[in-house]
Amino acid sequence: MVNVSHLRAFTVVSLLAALAACADQPTEPPAAGPEPKPAPIPLGVYEITMTGLDGSDPSALSSSKAVPVAGPSEAMNPVNTGIALETVSTTLFSEGTRGQGGQRYIAVTYRVKNNTGGPLSNLTMIPIQNASTIGGSPFSNILLFNNTAASPTIAESMVPTGAVYLGDDARMRSQYPDVLQVFTEAEVAAISPLPAGTTGIFPYGFVVRNPSSAVSRTLPAAAHPNDWGGLVTFAFRYPLQSPNQASDPFTIAFQVLVVQDTETRMTESIEERQDTSGVRRLRERAIALGATTVTVLNGSDATDPFETDYPGQRQLCSVRTAGPVASPVSYITRSGFYTEIGVFPPGVSLNTCAAYYQSGTAAPGNYLMNYNVVVRSMDRYGNVRTVPADTVTLTSTDGTASMPGAAALVNGVKTLTTVYSTYGNSTLTVAGRRNRGSYSMFVNGMTRTWDGSVDTNWLTNGNWAQNRPPGSQDSVVVPGDMPNYPLLVQNTLASGLTMTPGTTVQPFINLSSFDLTINGSVDLGTTGTFSGTGRLILSGNIGTVGGGISNFSVRNMRITGQYSASSNLNVSGGRIVVQGGKLRSHGFRVRVRPS
Repeated sequence: MVNVSHLRAFTVVSLLAALAACADQPTEPPAAGPEPKPAPIPLGVYEITMTGLDGSDPSALSSSKAVPVAGPSEAMNPVNTGIALETVSTTLFSEGTRGQGGQRYIAVTYRVKNNTGGPLSNLTMIPIQNASTIGGSPFSNILLFNNTAASPTIAESMVPTGAVYLGDDARMRSQYPDVLQVFTEAEVAAISPLPAGTTGIFPYGFVVRNPSSAVSRTLPAAAHPNDWGGLVTFAFRYPLQSPNQASDPFTIAFQVLVVQDTETRMTESIEERQDTSGVRRLRERAIALGATTVTVLNGSDATDPFETDYPGQRQLCSVRTAGPVASPVSYITRSGFYTEIGVFPPGVSLNTCAAYYQSGTAAPGNYLMNYNVVVRSMDRYGNVRTVPADTVTLTSTDGTASMPGAAALVNGVKTLTTVYSTYGNSTLTVAGRRNRGSYSMFVNGMTRTWDGSVDTNWLTNGNWAQNRPPGSQDSVVVPGDMPNYPLLVQNTLASGLTMTPGTTVQPFINLSSFDLTINGSVDLGTTGTFSGTGRLILSGNIGTVGGGISNFSVRNMRITGQYSASSNLNVSGGRIVVQGGKLRSHGFRVRVRPS
């Protein structure tokens, strides 16, 4: 192992080697393309031990230790050379139910003293693997309350987090930014040389921050024995064990490789992305530090194109937290407790990497048509939770919509169907016993096609291919060769009207004695007609009107909007009235003649 008491010498040697390398650089221009960024420089190894993790005696966490591996004894901590750490504070809480995905969150903050004699920047502590670690994890020791070894599976289930706490509203909040640091596998693989005996290095770590400076992470050399210039927080979560608290870890120990990073990186933790204030603080710090790379993880809102990006933003998903690179056994998104309800309207699918864990564009609702919404019980990490069971209720800000009754989730999923009878914006909200979710959507018009398979009544559902008659913002298509043709039975509104020719039977609409108001264009094709004594009212702002078997012909026409003729127009046996609107003929003939 590399003793951190040798840290200063290691740094000086590295610096001299770097200067020598610079002197040997060729004078010709470098090859095209960005130069690879230098890898973080390894400085030494610490073992971190934290105890009292079952929460039975929070004061026990004051005995947490961080000591150099193969260095001075614990009794000599803090040491007089290298880097010294001393416990400052601890956050410990549980969320959820034991045996149903409940989690314990721990965050222990140490103050850091730089005893190397020179400044250090962007110090990061990265968990490593060696012969003493458990399975494929970075943890070397996990003990229960009775001081016996915990199940090895617990080591694999521990994953890093941001520094978080539960607020008064039981929602998770970020304590402060700049805690977790995530790397690519290639970035940590480039760290060299690794301490003797190290068999693996994980693609995450914890950053040493300078609380005295908002614009720098540089940790100056300690000027006196009480000069603790830095802070570092180690934060993890792990599942509450069954059957009771005695099965939970009481003590954990792990080893970290301390590196000095040549690049100023930051990471938005998955927990942090759920706290609006936390995101704002992280963005402000990234800008103040001049961060060149800010990594976001699964579900980050920052990947939404409508959200402001971080400086140098990139996204990494499925960060390995246990197992070798070739065959990971655990990721940072490991399942947690059921904390939220995902609402997925038509067109939107579950995507554990995308913003909000959703991808796609919501299809708009349509008047009187079924709108099927998929509801999923989820944890904070994009996983569908099949337990605990829950019953959910769907509501809408549109008070006229037809809503389903309360329904039980089946394996964490349920499809709920609503029917809208008005147009416009609406917010769907799904509420369970404790959790809720919402989605804003829009109800707009669609195209409805007449098929006349039942009778001639305009309002008969079965006469329309969509099994519902048109609403006021729907466009209507009436094709030829149908068995029956529509008869109005009341004043009717539609957004547009198109007739298409048939081979043997041509399309028509019998207005009877009612008004057909069109808020868009009217195109009768080459063979369409109207019958009856009712009125065709044209009320669109910009529309065209024309077509028909022998020019456009109707008994009565009223124009209240702005229209242009696209064919000759004939009003036979009635009259044409322009009331507050305008009709431009553009060279076409407009005639009113006796029947």
